[in-house]
Amino acid sequence: MNESRKANGLSPLKIKEKMVITNPEAVSIIFHEKKGEILKHLIYREMTLIDLKYATGLNPGTVKRHLTDLLEHELVFISRERVNEFSIVMKYYRASAKSFTFDIVWPK
Repeated sequence: MNESRKANGLSPLKIKEKMVITNPEAVSIIFHEKKGEILKHLIYREMTLIDLKYATGLNPGTVKRHLTDLLEHELVFISRERVNEFSIVMKYYRASAKSFTFDIVWPK
């Protein structure tokens, strides 16, 4: 299955028990109120942008912007994609780990 995920441009399904954060920028992402809320939802189950819209009360554009930041810092990944009845590709997101710890040295 991991090979087909790679062929489709998706990350292999890999949810770690614990992820150690060493990038100070990622710390600010996790502790951002809404991004942290989205991340918490994705620790427990995979969700689409629309699922997250309803869970957080944010508009879809805001959810997408927060997901982009979380993806860039590898805190979440796209777990799967499916085409819905309207031929729209629905992306499902999941947290990269079940818990996050921090090992930060500042300033470097």
